[in-house]
Amino acid sequence: MKAPKYQRMEALEAAIQAAGHELADPIDGLEVTRDGIVAWAGGRAVLMSCGWKQSYGDAGAPQLGGGDWAVEYVRDCSVPWAAQRG
Repeated sequence: MKAPKYQRMEALEAAIQAAGHELADPIDGLEVTRDGIVAWAGGRAVLMSCGWKQSYGDAGAPQLGGGDWAVEYVRDCSVPWAAQRG
């Protein structure tokens, strides 16, 4: 298991990739909220869920160190208040 610092870094990397595919403009910001990860660009903001997707071996046991972060679009949302202030 990785330290939380590195887990957060990998989750944010996955979120940046997902936001880049979802948003038409270059990403202006990213914020971790209690509801998920919000990314915004060009006046549009999207809420994304983020969770660990474990890999399993043939016998059904979790593979040690196996898996990756799964980030999925949830819905459009408002741009976070702090980002609007500039």
